[in-house]
Amino acid sequence: MKINALPILQSNNHSLKTENENQNINFQDVFKETIEKVNGLQMEANQKSIDFALGGINAPDIHEVMISMEKASLALNLTIEIRNKLVEAYQEIMRMQV
Repeated sequence: MKINALPILQSNNHSLKTENENQNINFQDVFKETIEKVNGLQMEANQKSIDFALGGINAPDIHEVMISMEKASLALNLTIEIRNKLVEAYQEIMRMQV
């Protein structure tokens, strides 16, 4: 069984450019892409739990549902912690006296 890293934690070579390429990194685009990935994980977990509850031939197993729910939960918690750190950094900058 192959275990992959969460998509939100994997390095995004397509969105983050090196300095040698002389391209700017747009924080807004990176942030938006990350939020969309977290939202996608949430929607995937929700759909799997609905499919499991309805049953049927193609219904996922309980372990698949729990894994997708944990992935979504971890991604959301990581996003919340990053947001908290950004807010703390902003507040610290605003307290600085010039």
